[in-house]
Amino acid sequence: MMSEFSWELIATVLVSVIAFFAIGIPYWRGLRLALMARSATRIHDEAELYAALDGPVQAGEPLALVLLRVLESSLRENDRGQHPTAFLRDASRQYAMNAYDTAYAQKLSMYANLLPPIGFIGTTLGLMILFASMHLSNQALEVGALGIALTSTIFALVGFASLEALKIRLYSRLLGCIDHALGVSLGAETVEGARSATEFSAAAPAN
Repeated sequence: MMSEFSWELIATVLVSVIAFFAIGIPYWRGLRLALMARSATRIHDEAELYAALDGPVQAGEPLALVLLRVLESSLRENDRGQHPTAFLRDASRQYAMNAYDTAYAQKLSMYANLLPPIGFIGTTLGLMILFASMHLSNQALEVGALGIALTSTIFALVGFASLEALKIRLYSRLLGCIDHALGVSLGAETVEGARSATEFSAAAPAN
C-alpha cells in the first residue's frame, strides 16, 4: 500500500518545500532590507551628525548624514550666492530621497511584488496535484494538495502585505529623518549667522 502512493507523497512534499523556499527567500530578503532601511533612516542628534560629517564616506551610512554632506558641499560651492539657500536645501532633500529609493524602496518593492505571482504558481501546482489525486482516489494526497494551494496563496499575500506596510512606514520614517537633518542644518546656519553678526558689530567702530 505504501509503495502505491509513495511517489505522490514525495511529489507533495517536494512541491511544499519548493513553495516554502520560493516564498520565504524573497520575503526574508525584503525583511533584511527593511531593517537596513530602518537603520539608515535613524534620527541622529546634532553632535553625532556633525562628528560623523568630517569622517570618511562609508557604504550604507545614514541618509541624514548623506543629506548634510550634500548640503554642506552645495553651500560651500555657492559662496557667491548664485542659488538661493532654499533651493539648495530642496535639492539636497531630493537627493537624499532618490538615494533612499535607489538603495531601499525600489528593491523592497521588487521583493514584495515577487510574492503574489510566486504564491499563484504554488496554488497552480497544488491544484494540479489535486486533480491528479482525484484520478488516483487518494484522499490524503487530495488534502495535501489542497493545503499547498491554500497556504501558498495565504503566505504570499501576507508576505506581500507586510512588506508593503513596512515600505509605507519606512517612507514616513525617511521624511522625519530628512526634516530633522534639515532642521539641524538650519539651526547651525542660524547660530553661525548670529555669531558672524555679533563679531561684525564688535569689530565695527563706534560713532
